[in-house]
Amino acid sequence: MMDRDRQPYAVQGDRRWREEIPLIEWAQRIQKVELRNKISKAQEAARFFRNGMVVATSGTALSGYPREVFGALRERIQKGGSLKIDLLCAGPLGPEIEDALVEGGGLRRRIGTVGSKLLRQAINRGEVGFLEGKTGKVCQYARRGYYGKIDVAVIEASGINEKGEIIPATCVYDAPEWLDLASSVIIEINLRRPLEVEGLHDIYYPERGHCIPLNHPLERIGSPYIPLDVAKIRHIVFSEREDRNVPESPPGERTLRIAENIGNFLKKEKLQQGELPPLEVGIGDVLNGFLSSLTRSDLSSLIFYQAVATDPILDLIDAGRVEGVSCNSLRFSASALNRFFSRLEHYRRYFVFRPVTLTNSAEILGRFGVLAVNSGLEADIQGQINSSHSKGSQLIGGIAGSYDFARNSSVSIFALPSTIQQGKISRIVPRVSHVDHTEHEVDVLITEHGIADLRALEPYERARRIIEECADPKFREGLKTYVEKARTRPGRVPILLEDEF
Repeated sequence: MMDRDRQPYAVQGDRRWREEIPLIEWAQRIQKVELRNKISKAQEAARFFRNGMVVATSGTALSGYPREVFGALRERIQKGGSLKIDLLCAGPLGPEIEDALVEGGGLRRRIGTVGSKLLRQAINRGEVGFLEGKTGKVCQYARRGYYGKIDVAVIEASGINEKGEIIPATCVYDAPEWLDLASSVIIEINLRRPLEVEGLHDIYYPERGHCIPLNHPLERIGSPYIPLDVAKIRHIVFSEREDRNVPESPPGERTLRIAENIGNFLKKEKLQQGELPPLEVGIGDVLNGFLSSLTRSDLSSLIFYQAVATDPILDLIDAGRVEGVSCNSLRFSASALNRFFSRLEHYRRYFVFRPVTLTNSAEILGRFGVLAVNSGLEADIQGQINSSHSKGSQLIGGIAGSYDFARNSSVSIFALPSTIQQGKISRIVPRVSHVDHTEHEVDVLITEHGIADLRALEPYERARRIIEECADPKFREGLKTYVEKARTRPGRVPILLEDEF
């Protein structure tokens, strides 16, 4: 890695965007001299897009995605450029891309997961097509050609090294796949990403038909850089955009009770099994509350093998609870990101950033016996989970990576509050309105009321356990009545179709 004696940008004062980037910035950010003639303004890069293109990008709802190029594309469309694209990214993206394209009328179809309000509304109105993608499968499907040819990849980076390889920033996600598969590439170098992130990443392309040689969650098997055929590069755009700041909400009483129940289950599991396997913890207020609670627990030497790292991970590291974190991206608030960058040399020893083809790999999750903790919108008395659609048909976001972790973990936990709307509606129902995770992928269900360990239980046993341990008390009798009525009918599963449809 290069020698540098300056502070990361994230801990400096804000600087206004300048059209002219100093020469020293060019040299540091684009080390391959031949590529410096590719430097363009975002408006020039936006003219590269054509109607009907399949465009791939990478990032998560808060970080790691390019903003300048897509902002310029929206402006081009709004000024009269009739153009619609298909947008491909396994993860949810922020409004600077998704909502910008919707506002400009430039999005025909979204493939992957939805992260923004206007796009979600447009999909539910039928104005934009949506192909829900399972995070671990999206790249696989793209490589097999299911989505058609990828015309252009637009990827955020912190720089380009002297070999023309990409130095990733705070997000790897699916970028390596898109840079490999796309016919053309636009790189957006974010000057708010310190070059000191170089070396945090572990880029490896699984070979079809061969085992992935990863034998420990924190082992490195690849390169710190993403390889790229530089002949594909059409434009290099500089940006100076901070990530969206969405501060973590302080956990409420109900969240704390759910967190306590998850923690109690983990302690029991550790006692029975002798040790805890690597943990995967999803996103959301409930799961962030659980992670925060671990700083007060007696669990230590924790290893996380998951998709996204959130604010509480830093607290756990500083509390001495964590051995290491393997993830594909950071989903930090502004204060947490500043903290990460300002103490980068300290945190470097704990983090490995990998592509989704490793973090969400069924092979690797099974090998490590990952214990997965995720959330959902509602659960039924069989333990089935709806995590993506309200009222069965209204898209919220998509199944995303919970698909991979629930199906391939050694223990799959789903945790959620038992009610919504101030306790008026139960989230434990006879039958979920949309099934994302079947009873075969749910081992444990947890609410603020208790823990339903469903392993080794028959269907009627599962139903009774869920009602007694997880349902809100005022809804238990109604659920019990449903089960008792179902028991009078032939069949091994408590289901009353005539009461549901």
